[in-house]
Amino acid sequence: MRSVSMAYRRIVQTLRQVRVQRFGAFLLALTLAACGGVPMAPAVRQDAPRRAALLAVAETEWSFFDRQQIDMRGEFLSAPRLGLLEDEGEAVQRVGMYWQAVGKDYTGADTQQAWSAAFISYLMQTAGVSSDDFLPSDVHFNYLSYLKARQTLPAPLFVLRPAASEPIAPGDLICAPRDTNQTATLDDIRPGLPGHCDLVYEIHPEQGWAGAIGGNVFNSVSESLIPIDANARLLPLARRPWFVVVKNLMP
Repeated sequence: MRSVSMAYRRIVQTLRQVRVQRFGAFLLALTLAACGGVPMAPAVRQDAPRRAALLAVAETEWSFFDRQQIDMRGEFLSAPRLGLLEDEGEAVQRVGMYWQAVGKDYTGADTQQAWSAAFISYLMQTAGVSSDDFLPSDVHFNYLSYLKARQTLPAPLFVLRPAASEPIAPGDLICAPRDTNQTATLDDIRPGLPGHCDLVYEIHPEQGWAGAIGGNVFNSVSESLIPIDANARLLPLARRPWFVVVKNLMP
């Protein structure tokens, strides 16, 4: 009986060691995630607005402007399709709707005012995204700064990831600095910096390109055709140095 008892104790001891090792590995994973080593996947909120609604709003606005396309894949820009411009006909009032989303009274006639961030804010509002989840702004880096802080709270709708390693999907935002802004990392994001973001509308990894809809792109709502790799990651683009993918966690 003594030998059986000793064997039983060894089994129990072994099980305890395995349990401790597994728990230690779990704690290590949590620690790495907290330190940025292994990002934890946020829970998907089932009560959130639908990604399909956001894409539908973007398509409606793009269609209103007659579906202009700008091909950025080659050495030189080309426009496979030209559309309605910001200061033409009904487009003037339409751009005014985008400005209202950020509390401004401009219209498409105010051509000196960049309205691309107001456009993204309008898409979010119209798709039912609350200001708690996405802070409307006429400056892209303002809402990027907000989303960067918001992602540390429970159940964010958007999380920021490096563009060099993160595959894109329809509904994501892709962002780049512009003018004097040289931001290249997520740590450098701060309010007020000039930049540009587009909404990913379609991806074709097998063909090496994606389409992203944005406002004030060549004075219209345009779909930019941009290069991606076979894994749907953004490829370097001098005219649009994408550095962040705002992952959309809507169901």
